[in-house]
Amino acid sequence: MTLENVNAESKITKGTNILWSKSFIFLIIISLITAMGFNMVYVIISKYAMGIAASLTIAGVVSGIFSIAALVIRPFAGRTADIVNKKLLCIIANILIGISVVGYAFSPNISVLFFFRILHGVGFGISSTANIALVTEYIPKERLGEGIGYYGLGQVLAQVIGPNLGVEIADKYGFQFLFLVIALTTFLSAGMLAFLHYPKGVKTPNYSRIKVTFDSLIAKEVIVYAAIGGIFSFGNGIVSSFLILLGQERSISNIGLFFSVGAVVLFALRLFIGRIVDRQGLTIVVNISLVASAISMALIGVAPALGLLLVASVLKSIGQGGGQISLQAECIKRVDAGRVGVATSTFYIGADIGQGIGPIIGGAVSSYFNYTGMYLACAAIILVSMVFFNIYQRKIGHH
Repeated sequence: MTLENVNAESKITKGTNILWSKSFIFLIIISLITAMGFNMVYVIISKYAMGIAASLTIAGVVSGIFSIAALVIRPFAGRTADIVNKKLLCIIANILIGISVVGYAFSPNISVLFFFRILHGVGFGISSTANIALVTEYIPKERLGEGIGYYGLGQVLAQVIGPNLGVEIADKYGFQFLFLVIALTTFLSAGMLAFLHYPKGVKTPNYSRIKVTFDSLIAKEVIVYAAIGGIFSFGNGIVSSFLILLGQERSISNIGLFFSVGAVVLFALRLFIGRIVDRQGLTIVVNISLVASAISMALIGVAPALGLLLVASVLKSIGQGGGQISLQAECIKRVDAGRVGVATSTFYIGADIGQGIGPIIGGAVSSYFNYTGMYLACAAIILVSMVFFNIYQRKIGHH
């Protein structure tokens, strides 16, 4: 597949029902490259910060400020994606990410590292929002769920490979070498994007439309779906933060298999869940996903051994994969083409908030009760959200 073919093929397939165009595959590859960089940095940044004489607390702040910066920029990134050329915005975001990672490599102190960590969060917030808005230009609307499911394959693969690869490279060649490799591949992905044909033509900023209001930053019509998507992230945040501690408390060895099995199931699920969403509809898929997620949390809460935890891992991936893919696709379907960026950022804001408050609430509940109580409470919250979801679906006429 040459870059020239990508350009020409985009023009040929525009307006057809073709999903697996060369342009779509091209964007999946770029997504894999950028996601690999994120996952390689994420697992070692705290250790790197401590090596620059940071305390454990400060290292945690350096790690966490990334998510805060991404959350703050998302609404503005979504609005911008609806005003300017989405491809250009993705290129700019990748350049920002590349600059920030180079900055990591040469940070002389924590203050400088802190600055580049914020810049990285800004670049990531723009990139993750604009990338989805861009890829939807190459997905037939009637196959949107399927397309988004496949598009996420690169990100799931990066979650499986990236963390271990990042640790191995850093241990063998050093942090600076790792950062420079990531920066190089990120700049490479920006260069690759420059050759991608933008199907709607080059769009220049329309400054008369740049008016910052709540409606311009948040898609109110998809807030409920973003909130339900946030519930899945809420559970994910609790599992990510406390599962290892639960394993230690119950003397369960090899608990890391929970995440490996989950990643494999999530990867496999993305191969076909989108088609199910497009054919069966949102309501049934989300309900099944919420039930699967609630059962998985309950099983984690009572699991005495690894076997039951692995069953919970499978159910959790089915729930999170099916629920979030279908909800994200529905958010995009609910708005016109000029607000895809805002709808995407609104969905991600829900996910960011859920991922952030999950560990906070989970920690508070577990301190008063125990891990069993925390996971059972999470299961109850998921089931309550299912009630509200179905009430909303009936209200808008979707049964």
